Amino acid sequence: MRRVFATTLLLAASLSFAPGPHAQQPPLILQAMQDEMKRAMDGLRLKDEPPPYYIAYAIEDTASMRLLTKLGALVDDSTGRGRMLRVEVRVGDYTFDSSRFFGGFDSDPGILPVYAQYMLAVPLDDDYDVMRRQMWLATDIAYKHAVQSLSKKKAAAESHVADPEPIPDFSKETPTETMLPAPFAPPPLAGSAWTDDLRRISAVFLAYPDLNSSEASLSESRGIRYYLNSEGFKVVEPFASASLRVAADTQADDGMVLRDSFAVTARSVKDLPAASELLARAQDLAARLTSLRTAPIGEDFTGPVLVEGQAASVLLAQTLVPLFLSQRAPEMDGPAGAAMSRLPLSPFLTRIGARVLPEGFSVADTPSLQRFGDAPVPASYVVDEDGVRAKDVPLVQDGRLMTLLTGRTPQKRLLQSNGHERGGGAQAAVFQMESARGVPAADLKGKYLELLKAQGRPFGYIVRAVVDSGELQMSSYDEIDMDDMESMFSMLMVGGMPGAPRVGPPLARVVKVLPDGTEQPVRGLNFANVQFTSYRTIAEASRERTLYTCYPSAGMSLAVSMPMSMQSPILSLVVPNLLFEELEIQRGKDVPLKPPVVASPLKK
Repeated sequence: MRRVFATTLLLAASLSFAPGPHAQQPPLILQAMQDEMKRAMDGLRLKDEPPPYYIAYAIEDTASMRLLTKLGALVDDSTGRGRMLRVEVRVGDYTFDSSRFFGGFDSDPGILPVYAQYMLAVPLDDDYDVMRRQMWLATDIAYKHAVQSLSKKKAAAESHVADPEPIPDFSKETPTETMLPAPFAPPPLAGSAWTDDLRRISAVFLAYPDLNSSEASLSESRGIRYYLNSEGFKVVEPFASASLRVAADTQADDGMVLRDSFAVTARSVKDLPAASELLARAQDLAARLTSLRTAPIGEDFTGPVLVEGQAASVLLAQTLVPLFLSQRAPEMDGPAGAAMSRLPLSPFLTRIGARVLPEGFSVADTPSLQRFGDAPVPASYVVDEDGVRAKDVPLVQDGRLMTLLTGRTPQKRLLQSNGHERGGGAQAAVFQMESARGVPAADLKGKYLELLKAQGRPFGYIVRAVVDSGELQMSSYDEIDMDDMESMFSMLMVGGMPGAPRVGPPLARVVKVLPDGTEQPVRGLNFANVQFTSYRTIAEASRERTLYTCYPSAGMSLAVSMPMSMQSPILSLVVPNLLFEELEIQRGKDVPLKPPVVASPLKK
């Protein structure tokens, strides 16, 4: 099996520190942004070429740290501080501009281009002149490339038949200022206080020599984001995130690799569960994974499936949530590019008003929700990456699709932003699902057994946890299975087609249940062919709902631009347990690996 090594620094943006007394913001960063933007808007123009009609600057001042422990030993203790500038320049007008075009061009050294947005480090010292110089460099190259892109985009448009109902390239929005209480610099990081606790958590795995690898890691970031554009949008906001992950893997005697993990994401380290609770969860994980080595391999199955807790959240995050994102394909050179630009990347776009869930079900994305019960909601936020205020959006009412989540890239019937531009495209933040006909969670298994009996099924499956592929983003110096990466890429490129199946996540904890209720753990199974029509077969849902926060996988969104610091926005879900009348579960297709030649030195 092919493997690659990946190093990823986790920096997840979310609404953060509790507001304190609002100190006067140091004006230097904003002043430098304002002065250079005015100069660019007034004088940036090549001979015989149009000037920019839109410029946006964003700076993130971020402090971050990461702890990684294995078997009680600290193997990574890293901290960093940086300021990253993003510049976006558009040439043309709101109807037709230089954005949304892949044409390829050379990049100047030292400046990172990310689909028409250009990033460059700015000084940590509040040096006005150096900041202006960095903004000038990035703005100059962004403008030149925007001019090239507009010319190529016009040529590409002339090579194919014009759309009879053209859609604007950029939406006009009412400018707002969002100035949230923020400190002068990122506050001190608190994660280092967890070093000893993290060692103790990872030391749990010393007692389980059949596990091949294991780790406990903690990532924390805190910072301030400054945003300004030529329309008059202005943002100053703090952000923070803390994520703790515990993971392990082992092999069955037949060579099958088995993985399990859990992750907790919060706004700050103080919101993480107590170390004693995490220690107990790590012990349960180690014992469960060791026991799974001798469990039988599950059988292929198509029929009723009960999906609970974390499994329901991740299944929805990877296969349902992406359908609610308003996506629009970029323009590209050549005939293939013309065909690509007409691809409907939002399968639900043509289904607004139609039934997509059973009667009684409602879905909404509510970034304003800061607490669910006694727990904070990490993914809540006030303003999106374009400076547009976040809106709570009802997506499904009584089973019928009402609208989609949008940023400032218009789509047919969805011409305005509802404040969901995050991570370079329209993204969900606090995704809620509930059923007006929900039943107590304790009654769902009984209803499932009744359904199996009514259909004459000899067995069924209850899925309680899945492998969260979004956690790949949380790893550092980890081995990532290339087959997993290819599956995620396939989901990204193909999963957006209307009616196309979306590959569901592998199952980490699943039991085979007999008609009498007897449960037997099994291994080696995946969700398969999860289509949007699968969600119409939900027969029951629990009244109780669970809050779970994750990092969406690569298939979450086909963004037409990337965020300035390559961050992935977190997603909080508040969803019930779900009883499907029909889901497809298949044996995994991974090639078994040979076990280590020599036994682990931990075996006595």
